[in-house]
Amino acid sequence: MTNLLTYIIADDDLIYRELTLQQLQLIPHLQCLAVCQNAMEVVSELSKQPADLLILDVEMPGLTGIQLAKSLTKLPLIIFISSHLLYAVDAYEVDAIDYLVKPVTPERLIRAIEKARSLHEMKNSMTADEAIKNVAGDHFFIKDKSSYIKILYSDVVYIQSLGDFVNIFLENGDKKIALVSMKSIEQQLPSDNFIRISRSYIVNKTKITSLDNDMVSLNKIQLQIGKTYAEDVIQTIVGGNTVKRFL
Repeated sequence: MTNLLTYIIADDDLIYRELTLQQLQLIPHLQCLAVCQNAMEVVSELSKQPADLLILDVEMPGLTGIQLAKSLTKLPLIIFISSHLLYAVDAYEVDAIDYLVKPVTPERLIRAIEKARSLHEMKNSMTADEAIKNVAGDHFFIKDKSSYIKILYSDVVYIQSLGDFVNIFLENGDKKIALVSMKSIEQQLPSDNFIRISRSYIVNKTKITSLDNDMVSLNKIQLQIGKTYAEDVIQTIVGGNTVKRFL
């Protein structure tokens, strides 16, 4: 049986708020705990009862959806909705599980909700200690339902934070999700193979094709380097190994 997923929705735009709410009401096994017009109302509602999921507009008066997420000590799963793409990087920096651009189609919203449901059920079905095992040699294991999947370090391109979870992106295009925090997996993975480039990303050093102060390129994939990580990333990856030009 599918577990009930509880949520709070917040959007200062009445039309979009009602439209999204109508779409959500058509998705089974969801329970709306509160409908809010701004972020402070969300804070008030969370003080009364916890929610599994927050569905937040980014641009709200007083406190934005992203500022709200940064202010919470215990972070539920979060889906951001915005009229603009420009906040997407900031949204993923606070471990949003998805970022939707208005007007949101029903099928796109369903995909986001199913992602949230899958993560919620995973969290309820295992402990973080079970999620990753035997980080040694040239591989590690992650738990997927009732079995463990072996992943070679050499197959990992990069890892993305999702709060209590991480996305592990593989060379063959597959993506695996593990119930482990970014801090925990960073401590367990060998630093010879991997480097953290921001709050949101760890990359496989051997997959880096170019980098500058702002961006790491992994062939066609480009990932933002966090400002506080930039100096260490460049020193670790490039160091003194550049070819100098002599005139």
